[in-house]
Parts: sequence; structure tokens; C-alpha cells
Amino acid sequence: MKRFDKGYIYSSLLSDLFSSFVVVFIFLKDFFLNEEANTEDIVTATPFLMIAFAVVYLCFIAYRILYYRTSGYELTEKEIKCNRGVLLRKRSVLDYKKVHAINKKQNLFHRLFGIAILTVDSGSTNTSHQAEITIVEKAKTVDALLDELNALKEGGVRTAADAKEEVLLSDKDSLYRFTSKKKLLYTLINILSTAFCIAVFGVLAITVIGICKLMLQLDTLGTWGEYFLVAVLITVGAMLLFSVFSFVGCMIHSFVGYHDFNITKRGNDIQISFGLLERHTNAFSYDRIKAVKISQSLVQRMLGFAVIKLEVIGYTNDSENNNAADLGVLVPFCKYDEIGEILAKVLPDYVPDKKQTKSVSYFSFVSWFALTLGIVTGVVMLQAILPMLLFGVSSSVIAAVAAAIAGVGAIIFAVKALSAVLSYQNNGIAVNNGKITAYYGSFTKNVTVFMAKNLIAAENITTPLRKKAGITSLVMHLKTNALSNEVKVHIQKDALSEELEQLLIL
Repeated sequence: MKRFDKGYIYSSLLSDLFSSFVVVFIFLKDFFLNEEANTEDIVTATPFLMIAFAVVYLCFIAYRILYYRTSGYELTEKEIKCNRGVLLRKRSVLDYKKVHAINKKQNLFHRLFGIAILTVDSGSTNTSHQAEITIVEKAKTVDALLDELNALKEGGVRTAADAKEEVLLSDKDSLYRFTSKKKLLYTLINILSTAFCIAVFGVLAITVIGICKLMLQLDTLGTWGEYFLVAVLITVGAMLLFSVFSFVGCMIHSFVGYHDFNITKRGNDIQISFGLLERHTNAFSYDRIKAVKISQSLVQRMLGFAVIKLEVIGYTNDSENNNAADLGVLVPFCKYDEIGEILAKVLPDYVPDKKQTKSVSYFSFVSWFALTLGIVTGVVMLQAILPMLLFGVSSSVIAAVAAAIAGVGAIIFAVKALSAVLSYQNNGIAVNNGKITAYYGSFTKNVTVFMAKNLIAAENITTPLRKKAGITSLVMHLKTNALSNEVKVHIQKDALSEELEQLLIL
């Protein structure tokens, strides 16, 4: 069995330097941040700090060396084998025909030492949180392994003629290019989304501040009003600061995270690569795709743009970071009108169909929420006012608190009412030749396209009144990642579920 490349040790120890500092700081932060600690105490403690750092770093060194000596991989005639782990040893064996997704990752430290990490996944939901096979090798070796495994999982060997069939979709004449202009526009739209929320909050904050100042001038709230005004001002400042960080973060994410974004299609295999500091190369077979999801935020919808994501078990997961949502991105930014053209060339079976049904009742979107909100608002108001009455708080303060609670409830209901309007417009479904297209969402509009063969269950959620009116909410369970296997379409005709039942029977 071949061991991993030694570059694993060097790159890991380089990143462990920072981890060692963090560990030591966590344990000694009370001493260094103590107001009573003076310069002499810190100078005296410095040798102990260095010793602690050395001990922690030596532990990292020992672990990395042991991991290197106990880990390795082997490609046999029918399967790939992998050993890894120190205290908890893991041995994985995966048949080539069961390979679901192959992902290559290379961060900045890996590039310094010329290595990359290759993960191979079977797509099992029992192991969806991590890949079965992990290989650390030279970058060129990983590229060769990626091509070889792509050929072996199909049960054959790739020929020179097959290699010439590669179509790079990010060339000048390609289907999709994530250019600098698009990245800048993508960043601006994300900023507009944040700015929209801040603007709404700002209007509310200015209104509240004006009311507080008026009441302070009339001396009806006293100290309570001053505290409330300060709290509102602090919140507004925090939101403005958040917007600045959001702008910087979006800019870095679009230009660094999606650096050199390209899609490669070779026969039945699709390969997506992106990233500057951490380069991801994810490969999977066309028939492993379970669903395509198209998302639009409110601002994106107003401006006519969208994001296309994939549901591929093994592809959308990462062995070290299960929250790496970008690993599921097919197209990070495109015009909504271009979606049909893009999918027709890359994933022709997943072009969304137009809605065949639509929501049949607006009231159903807000009825239960309004009832629940009314009860919660009443309970909160009673809990706030009754103690004030018992302690003899002035009527002006009680009235202000009651008005504030009622105002918050009214704002929440107004937001929900707007959300219900958008949901009423968005929700719908289409069933066509074994393909299901589900439209759902409110402020964020979603369209999920999947095949009937990946539908494992469908259920109706209704109430006696809705049942009498012949309407229901549909919940469809798919063969996708364990945490995202439901698609919900609300307030549809109950008769539609019969068609879904027929698909399940077939």
C-alpha cells in the first residue's frame, strides 16, 4: 500500500503553527487580558508561553508523522483501498463501479509543497458527512488519479480518442464564463441585497428614534427612553458596520473563491473547478445528479439574475468542511433568461418546465401564522404589563411598552403578509415525462428540477378546512443529501397528489 506524499506533513505543520498559537492563547488568555497583569509579569511568563507553544506544536508534529506512517492507498483490479487515522484507524474499500463523486482540493499551503487532496465518495447517505476515500499526493499524480478513476468507474479504460472529446465551457466560445465584469456585478447585487435589508431597517430605526426623541422632549419616558434610544443607535451602527464587512467579504468571495471558474464536460462526466487560495476540482457522472436547484434572492429577481446549484451526493459534501455550500454551485451567476440555454447544453434533462399549477388560496399562507402571532403577542404583552401594574409603573411607560409590543407584532405580520404574497405567486408544480419541476419560496424564489426516479416519497399536509376546500401542501422526498431531501410546494390542488402517487408506483 502506497503512503501519502510527504508534502502532507510539511503543509499540515505550516498550518498547525497558527493552530498552536490559538490553543495556547485560549488557555492563557485570562492571564494576558487581566487588567492586573503588568509588563514585568508578562515578560516573566514569556518563557512559559514559549514552552507551552513548543509542547502543543510537538503534539501536532507527532500526530502528523503518525498519520503519515499509518495512512496510504492502493488501486487494485476492481477496487480502491485506503487506510488512515491514528488513534481511530479507518480502512475503506470502494468498488470502482460504486464511485459516486471525485473531488480534488488544493489550498495555498498544499500549493507551496505541490500536493493536493483527492476524495472519493460512494454517495451513501450513511457517510454523507465525509468521503470514504482520502488520498494526499502530488498535484500531477492526483490529476492522473482523477482521470483514471473517472474511467474505471464506468467499467472501462479511457482512450486517447475519448480524451479529445473534452469540451471546456469557459473558453471564448463557451457556454458560460464567469468574467471579472460578471463577478463585479455579482458582488454589487449581493451588496444591494444587504443594502435593501439595511434600508428597511434604517427607515424603522429613524421612525423609532424620532418617536423616542419626541417622548424625551415631552419627558414621558425618562431614563427608560434614553436607554432605548442608545440601544437603537448601537443597533444601527452595528448594521452599518456589517454592511461594510459584507461588501469586502462579497468582493473577496467572488474574485478569490470563484477564481478561474470553469466547467469541463467529457463524455458522461462533468468536472467543475474554481478557487484561488483553495482550488476545488469536483468530478461526477451525469447520471449521479439527483436534482438541479435554481435560486433567486429578492434583489436578484428584481434585476433578472439567478444561481444554479446541483444536488449530487458526495459532490456537495466536503470531508473537512460539511458547510462548504459553494461545492454545490453549477453556475454562480447568470441571467435568469439564460438558464434554459445553459442547462440545455450541460444538463439537457433538467431544463425546468413552466408551472402547470399555481397556489389557489392566499389566506392559507397567513391564517395559521396570524393566529399564532396574535396569541404570542397577547402573552408577551400580559407578561410585560402585569409586573408593571404590580410595581406601580406610570401609565405612560405602560402605554409605551404596550404600543412597542403591538408595533413589533404589526411589523412582523406585515413582513409575513408580504412573504405570503410572494409565496402565493411563486408556488407551483409541473410534471412532464417523468420530470418534476417544483416552484416554491417567498423572498427567495427556488425552482427544483428532478426526475421521478429520484422521488422516494410524497405526502400531503392539510387541515380539515383545507381538505374540505380540496387544497393541500405537497412534501416530496428525494434521494439527495440527508439534510436537504425535502421539496415543499404549498397550497396546491389536492388532486395533483394522485399524479405523484402514480409516479411512485411506476
